[in-house]
Amino acid sequence: MLPEIGNIFLIISFLLFSAQLALSFKFNSLDLKYSFFDVIKRLSFFSYILVLTSFFILIINYVSSDFSVLNVYNNTHTNKPLIYKITGTWGNHEGSLLMWLSVLSLYGLLFLIFIKNLPKRFAFKVMATLALVNLGFVGFTVFTSNPFIRTFPIPSEGLGLNPVLQDPGLAFHPPLLYLGYVGLTIPFSFSIAALLQGEVTREWAKWVKPWILISWIFLTLGITLGSWWAYYELGWGGWWFWDPVENISLLPWLLTTALLHSVKVTEKREGLKSWTILLSILAFSLTLLGTFIVRSGLLTSVHAFASDPARGIFILTFLVIVTAGSLLLYGIKLEKIENKKNIYLVSREGGLLLNNIFLCASAITILLGTIWPLVIEATTGQDISVGAPYFKIVFLPLIFPAIFLSGVSINLNWKVTNLDYLYSRFWKLMIVFIFLVSIYYIIYDVPVLILLGVAATIWMLLSVIGDFFSKLHDKSKGFKINLNKTKKIRLSIYGMYFAHIGVAVFILGVSLSEGMKTYYQGVESLNSKIHVENFTITFFKLDKFKKENWFSETGTFLVKKNDNEFKMKAERRVYLDTGMPSTEAAIKRNFFSHLYIVMGQEQPIGSGKRIIRVYHNPHIIFIWLGAIIMAFGGVVSLIDYRKSFFRKL
Repeated sequence: MLPEIGNIFLIISFLLFSAQLALSFKFNSLDLKYSFFDVIKRLSFFSYILVLTSFFILIINYVSSDFSVLNVYNNTHTNKPLIYKITGTWGNHEGSLLMWLSVLSLYGLLFLIFIKNLPKRFAFKVMATLALVNLGFVGFTVFTSNPFIRTFPIPSEGLGLNPVLQDPGLAFHPPLLYLGYVGLTIPFSFSIAALLQGEVTREWAKWVKPWILISWIFLTLGITLGSWWAYYELGWGGWWFWDPVENISLLPWLLTTALLHSVKVTEKREGLKSWTILLSILAFSLTLLGTFIVRSGLLTSVHAFASDPARGIFILTFLVIVTAGSLLLYGIKLEKIENKKNIYLVSREGGLLLNNIFLCASAITILLGTIWPLVIEATTGQDISVGAPYFKIVFLPLIFPAIFLSGVSINLNWKVTNLDYLYSRFWKLMIVFIFLVSIYYIIYDVPVLILLGVAATIWMLLSVIGDFFSKLHDKSKGFKINLNKTKKIRLSIYGMYFAHIGVAVFILGVSLSEGMKTYYQGVESLNSKIHVENFTITFFKLDKFKKENWFSETGTFLVKKNDNEFKMKAERRVYLDTGMPSTEAAIKRNFFSHLYIVMGQEQPIGSGKRIIRVYHNPHIIFIWLGAIIMAFGGVVSLIDYRKSFFRKL
């Protein structure tokens, strides 16, 4: 009975969103009365509650192993631990889509809580846009991807969950990523509402910025956790592989980062209004594009859902309608919203605009590299792949100027910065920068790419330090440092500092780990010795045993470095319910560096020899640490906006 209730709730929510949208179109031209406005609010509220309840019902079906539900039968097994029964709910196309809807409903409820701070007519338009987006996704779920379809006769056992998804990381990575993806619906809805009203103001920028920050924080954490999960679970030995689905998750992050910079200009100077609106539309459209690519079966990826192309057609149609409609409205209202204020190149807004251009250009190159194989296959029938070399060649020359401009922009004034100010602000920073980079190069004599990465790190850190101390200067006391001024600096400024420091730490980790890593792969028998860096690794022992959920082959490796000796265990599992194999890498953490060992299958079969891969990844932990610091900076900034804008609640 529960599955039927969940299905009915989805259908009712579809009807309620349809009614809300119809009423919004009918009464949009009339003066909004409070009673009618409250009716629309209640329709939204009940729709969101129904969707959330439906998702909760699906989780109950998974926990109770109700194999009469086809989705449960296809994606779980009675011998699964409870955590994997729960996470299995969103480890498939239908369940993850319902989770997407549930996250959208959470954002909708959160918006309804803060709606009292917004003008009624504006809030009405936001609710109508949210109803349209919800209607599309609920329709997609009900008509093409229903998770509550029954199967008969009822199987006694389920097919099980994909082994690579049987990891605690799956409990957090998809929800965090979806909180970022779906959160962009709110800025998109704010932008459509602003276009419909033909007005973008500083107040609008203050309203929308916290929502952009929330999405950016969750996108940062979601991508970071996904990178970490792939690193230790998939046995690839690296943190990023330019996989198509990885690329698709990065694109909204890049545009959301640009959007954060752009909305700051709109808030402070009432500039870049049209650019801010366009970025919010494109960032949201990229989340729809990502949904289409992941669920259409067009691209092969370990992160993608195997799905039939018919479902992809539905999402593609919805993507075209939403994106084309939004851009058409944008084109119609463009002259009305842009105040055509001059943007001076040598100013903070000028620096942020240039930074935006490079961020958007880097996103375009990644998008082209991701979809180009599809274009070639559709036009010529040839099957090609675009790998890491392409992305490194086209991405790095664009992202390094963006990083440099971020450091410059921090230290510039709003409006116009004269040459005397530029000289006084940057000459000391440049001397220290050149000195530190030169010292590093003399000591380590590293390749150019590592030197560029370290230089970018030093520049970003110096720019933050320079701006911080400039704010502590007391002109009345001969420009001496006044520590009491630290209390007067807004939390959003500190948040910006932390975010940029996080970028610096991240760049350092990427530069050092990618530039200095070492790698070995070979077919080895017991007692073979492998030499990587200063490590001598002996394939010491192989054990086989059966666990509750899988059959395990565990290799023990004796590792020596100088006088230090320790053991590492790498595992290859074959899951009993699906027969699918997976690897569990052995990772030895030494401060910020990792020694990483993967044991593969027997090669050739019956020989007793194993495929062994060994990676030494120096300073790799800085990559994830930097991303966490970035997200922390976003949280600090969000607290500042909570105090200023939401204090009325």
